Amino acid sequence: MRKRYLSLILGGMILAIFLIAAVFPTVFTPYGQKEMFGPWLAPSAVHLLGTNALGYDIFTELVYGTRQTLLVGVSSSILTLLLGSSIGTLAAGKGFASGVSNGIINIFVLLPKLVTMIVLATFLGSSSRNLILLIAAFSWVGTARNVRAKVINLNAQPFIENCIIQGYSRSHIVFWHILPNLYDVLLSRFLLGVNSCIMMESTLSFLGFGDLYHPTWGSMINFAYKRGAFLRQAYAYLLSPGICIVLLSLSFYLLSLYLEQKQSVIQDL
Repeated sequence: MRKRYLSLILGGMILAIFLIAAVFPTVFTPYGQKEMFGPWLAPSAVHLLGTNALGYDIFTELVYGTRQTLLVGVSSSILTLLLGSSIGTLAAGKGFASGVSNGIINIFVLLPKLVTMIVLATFLGSSSRNLILLIAAFSWVGTARNVRAKVINLNAQPFIENCIIQGYSRSHIVFWHILPNLYDVLLSRFLLGVNSCIMMESTLSFLGFGDLYHPTWGSMINFAYKRGAFLRQAYAYLLSPGICIVLLSLSFYLLSLYLEQKQSVIQDL
């Protein structure tokens, strides 16, 4: 029992720290986001991680970058969930709409996701909105396939057959009987989707396609690399955003792990 709740407690604690940093950044740092000091100051009690090439406090940048990283990751995951659940539900049915939906899924499975996103990001620009739409547009396939499998299983259940016999419309069955039974799949895919979206955003930002006006942790790594953090031996500037990305991803993974364990216990009962 304790082991089952360990992932929930640990994941919840890590996520709570990042949420507090995103909503109340002044709890963690006394400095403003654009407050300037001397460039390339070494880590000290005054500047925990030192300063960067422009004289900004690196720890302050890290704290304020939490909000934008979470915003992009969660927003992308929500859009991914909406797209995946809609297309997956259509693909589980019969007729023309099902055939088209399955065809779209098969096409997106074969696409080289990262290369395609880099090409499109070059033309669309590097705003946060474009980044969210781009990540969601290429991250919904896994959700759609899971939803399709779950809906096909539900369609074979006796209570769905009873609804059909009683003359309920397909839309009524989908909205009142199928979608409510997808909550476990959707919640699990949302938590894992946040992980995937954060990693994808960090990759694109590191490659230079992030929003320069609203920097994330991925953008921080890009800035550190371009401005010579290696030569200055400012390793805290390079490593701290990566560590935060790993910890935030770990928190969502631990929460999804708890949900999976909970579902397995319910099924065993």
